[in-house]
Amino acid sequence: MRNFLLILLMIGLTTVSITGCDRPMTESMMDAVTPTEMPTMDDPEAFAVALVQGAVDLYTTKGSEAIAYYNDPMRINGQWYVFIADENNIYVAHPTKPEFVGRDITKIFGVDGALTGLEIAMATEEGRWTAYLWPNPETNKLELKRTWSIRHDGYLFASGYYEPWSPDPATVLIDSKDDPEAFAHAFVLAAVARYESEGLDATAAYYNAPASIDGEWYVFITDANDTFVSHAPMQELVGTDLKDVMGLDGSALGAEIAKATGTGHWIEYLWPNPESGMNEMKRTWAIRHDGYLFASGYYKPMAEDSVSLTEDAMSVVEDSMPAGN
Repeated sequence: MRNFLLILLMIGLTTVSITGCDRPMTESMMDAVTPTEMPTMDDPEAFAVALVQGAVDLYTTKGSEAIAYYNDPMRINGQWYVFIADENNIYVAHPTKPEFVGRDITKIFGVDGALTGLEIAMATEEGRWTAYLWPNPETNKLELKRTWSIRHDGYLFASGYYEPWSPDPATVLIDSKDDPEAFAHAFVLAAVARYESEGLDATAAYYNAPASIDGEWYVFITDANDTFVSHAPMQELVGTDLKDVMGLDGSALGAEIAKATGTGHWIEYLWPNPESGMNEMKRTWAIRHDGYLFASGYYKPMAEDSVSLTEDAMSVVEDSMPAGN
């Protein structure tokens, strides 16, 4: 077996928990391996392959104990971690995304909406590489990840490494508005790319300008404390807390949007469409990057229920703003 040094790296050269209690499971894992040469992180491709092989070796020796081992957040070493799916492609271990456990990896989409999970799950016993955009747990930023996945005993074992993502914001928008879901992803990622290229102040200024509104499309941004730094159609929201914004139906709309993580999430709600002047159902995609929240979405006309933005309708929006703003 080839993963003794790997195990040491992943457990931080200790077998004691933060409470000072022994970790018998860690000791049993170490007993299951023997010393051998291990690639260094300076060669991330070789290290990722070896990390996955170490997980396969551990599973071969310890079975389900290895599954529990790689579910432990203690197994996260900076950007490095292993995730595992069973023969039915159901996640059984994922230390950075415990909410994935029990879900089908083939149903997990990439940050850009691509079928990333399906591509990873296509691995055979020969293994395969998959490249995609994903949040780096070490930097808290979206970065390009290259994942090595391999099948063993029907199970899928995978790990990968990250590289900086710094595209030209102008080249990110490659999707057509004919596919509004894909365009929403691209529209938001273009804002993230602009942030990486120009910084927060310049990006906020850009998306606060009315010229940044493209029909029904606009981006809004909050800081790490969920305070709006840009919202072109409703400048009065800038400086207020997203979590205090209520939906037109009185729901805690802002708090739901603020739940976005580094992989993003969708939320649907009734909201004014700046292009039509109507209250319409909006589907928004929001994502965290470097602590900041970036979001945009598209509208679905409500033939019977849409209403003009009368003073009464606008008062609902205004009432959702914090006092004094």
